[in-house]
Amino acid sequence: MKRLFAFVSLFLFGAGLAACEFEETCPPEAAMVRIADASGTAFFIDAYEASRVNATDVVMGTGVTMACNVKSVIPWSNVSYQDARNACIEAGKRLCTKEEWMAACEKTYPYGSGYVAGTCNDGNGLESLATGSFAGCRTSSGVYDMSGNVREWVEGGILMGGAYDSSAEGASCAAALSHVSDYYSYTPSFGDGFRCCRDEKLSQSGSTEL
Repeated sequence: MKRLFAFVSLFLFGAGLAACEFEETCPPEAAMVRIADASGTAFFIDAYEASRVNATDVVMGTGVTMACNVKSVIPWSNVSYQDARNACIEAGKRLCTKEEWMAACEKTYPYGSGYVAGTCNDGNGLESLATGSFAGCRTSSGVYDMSGNVREWVEGGILMGGAYDSSAEGASCAAALSHVSDYYSYTPSFGDGFRCCRDEKLSQSGSTEL
């Protein structure tokens, strides 16, 4: 009986260690950015495109389900709409609405009203780069990479903002690929990513790292 008890205790202890070992925890995250939309309703948006827990500056990582808001890592791409939604929920957030996303992007491009080649990772880009790699590709509020790098899923199954291979027009804040009728069967590409939002009342911080 004592041996059985010892075996069960050891098994449970080992299972507990395994659970701790595989618990998903994001690296130190940037603070979310507070935005007020046209109606005056405030919300928070991630400063950076979503990444995996185990992403680095050269690989986007694998095998996790929670979205992180981290600078200088490869963003999570080749992600379906459903997985993007779930990853935000796992992080205690949600996908942004299209209206929120555009309010956060501010202008025709995040950096201004006219296209400036080389400001963001678009046009001649061959792949997505680490989040925040382009210092000028940010809004005045401090939200990075809303033009180019990876398109971003928003609620309703729409991809916003263009990717690394998008044209000047395709990388604008208003650029949208709509898959509302078929996003459950849509096959994502390495140009498809996302970022998360959160209602103001649920947020803990109100500024971002600049």
